[in-house]
Amino acid sequence: MPEASQTFCTSFLSLRQYLGEQHGAAAWKRVRDTLAAERGVELPAVIAPGAWLPTQHYVTALHVAHDLFGPDDFYLRFGRAAAEYEVKWVHRVVLRFTSPLWVLDRAGDVWQKAHTTGHWRIESDRPHHLRGSLYAFGVVDRAYCDSLLGWLQRALVMTGADKLDMAETRCRARDGADACVYEGTW
Repeated sequence: MPEASQTFCTSFLSLRQYLGEQHGAAAWKRVRDTLAAERGVELPAVIAPGAWLPTQHYVTALHVAHDLFGPDDFYLRFGRAAAEYEVKWVHRVVLRFTSPLWVLDRAGDVWQKAHTTGHWRIESDRPHHLRGSLYAFGVVDRAYCDSLLGWLQRALVMTGADKLDMAETRCRARDGADACVYEGTW
């Protein structure tokens, strides 16, 4: 049996940071307590640097945070904030001198440092257009797809792209596609 999908600690820390900024210092504890009481998921009180945790726990934490704090577009908002948190300051400076295509061309390498499952295929068939397809990710979940869309939107805007229009055009969770496909123009 294959090993369960794991996600690097940064994703969990991004969620903790976002909840603290938006809903106060006790928000993360409330999510952890609800996860334990209602979902049987025990997240550590302290997430150790370098830790890997089950991806399903992360996705379940996203759902609990949405249920506790909303709003309807919580996942997109969180994804955008997570990109801000996860893309370090030095990388932000570099991003300003690149393009959205440059960012997604490197997505596969970055993805492998944050997830034990899934792989990206990046295509661009015309200027100022890109298509990124995520295959074989260990969790199929609409909320995760929305948070990933928010993350991609913000990361690509950080390159200086004006008038970015990005959407998930195919989805494993929504329509049973073989990959989640994100397409954007700028």
